[in-house]
Amino acid sequence: MNMTSRKVSLIALLVFTISLLPAFIHAQQRHVATILKISDGDTIWVLMNREKVKLRLIGIDTPEKFSSKKLECEAAECQVSLGYMKNLGQMATHYAKTLLHRGQKVKLVIYDRGYYGRALALIYLPDGTCYNERIVADGYACVYKYRGHKSRELP
Repeated sequence: MNMTSRKVSLIALLVFTISLLPAFIHAQQRHVATILKISDGDTIWVLMNREKVKLRLIGIDTPEKFSSKKLECEAAECQVSLGYMKNLGQMATHYAKTLLHRGQKVKLVIYDRGYYGRALALIYLPDGTCYNERIVADGYACVYKYRGHKSRELP
């Protein structure tokens, strides 16, 4: 394949990829919701379309705040005590509660359902800031690549 053919093929591939973007963007569901409850740093309950919905915040993971196998794995992986890791989970939950309040209106972009049936979502604060990005930037969560039935990363 000569250089001109490669360029034409690359341009055709690029045009095809760009043509798929509108379909992908429209596949995302955008909503306004009301915060009901903060379960932890990456799990939030909202009222959306008169229905209670449990959200798993896409692309992030915060430490667990209760004893569990996951907490044990996180502590072992980070080489810290269970108590220390649990404290980090409680700090992440407290951080979430400083930014997200019961009754607060937020904008959501819902991508899919996760392994446990929770809606995978981005939350946008009233000032337009993406909560998912902010909690990572402020050090209370890490970027999380989903494994399992579908792979999703922080968009």
